[in-house]
Amino acid sequence: MKVIVIGGGAAGFFGAIAAAENGHEVTILEAAASVLTKVRVSGGGRCNLTHSCFEPRELVNSYPRG
Repeated sequence: MKVIVIGGGAAGFFGAIAAAENGHEVTILEAAASVLTKVRVSGGGRCNLTHSCFEPRELVNSYPRG
């Protein structure tokens, strides 16, 4: 079966991996210029960026390991 995943973020990739592991042909569609942007900037691989924090200092305090 051919599967199209809309969105190249972490959830889209996990869904694509699950589908591929079950034998499906997967295509990921992403509107941005690159995929996994938040994963790459999450620091330490924690992937917990939020849209509700707009102050960089506040965000840094939430991630003491960087």
